[in-house]
Amino acid sequence: MASSVLCTVDAGIDPGDDVLVVGVGVMGFQCALLAKRFGAGEVYAVDVRNRPLSIAADHGVRPIDATATDPVTEIRAATDGLGADVAIEAVGGEQSHATDGDDPLAQAFRAVRRGGTVLHVGHIDGDIEMTARAARSKSIRWENPRKGVADVGPGTDTGDLAVELVASDAIPIVKYVTHELDGLESFGEAVEITLDKGAYDALGPAQIVLGDA
Repeated sequence: MASSVLCTVDAGIDPGDDVLVVGVGVMGFQCALLAKRFGAGEVYAVDVRNRPLSIAADHGVRPIDATATDPVTEIRAATDGLGADVAIEAVGGEQSHATDGDDPLAQAFRAVRRGGTVLHVGHIDGDIEMTARAARSKSIRWENPRKGVADVGPGTDTGDLAVELVASDAIPIVKYVTHELDGLESFGEAVEITLDKGAYDALGPAQIVLGDA
């Protein structure tokens, strides 16, 4: 959660910005809701799965089903042809190109307005191509979020803010809890669920919670 806060801070969202989040897994969902709290005007979320899109819609995010429509066309239509001010890629995985085609990162790039920001959150496997001239011609600010924690105000950092948002249910991470396993002997099963989320109807990777014995 703290990393999601830091990512959204690094997106540099201004009040009233239109924000597009590509991929509404755990990270994408948190970034979408944080964007709203940081002053975004409209927040749009793209995914191919009905369940996370429905959860996002229940929390004031405008869903875009990528199996039913072209997300880039949809976001441009919704913004009078301009595109999103900020596009956050939160899918990761195997992708081939960052600026051309229909891979998630390329969708984020194509959907953002000239002079906008692409925040690359998802972990992409291996190398990925990009056309530098395309990024330059749109004057895109291409941002890779920082790691760790950062100050967000007097006496408050992104770690403190994350705790407050979760404790108050402002960012309801419990919506993405699909399985609960007890004991270290369940570690192998947790890994298996993470590696094949579709088969287990899991919405995100396993998280380990340590408590008192």
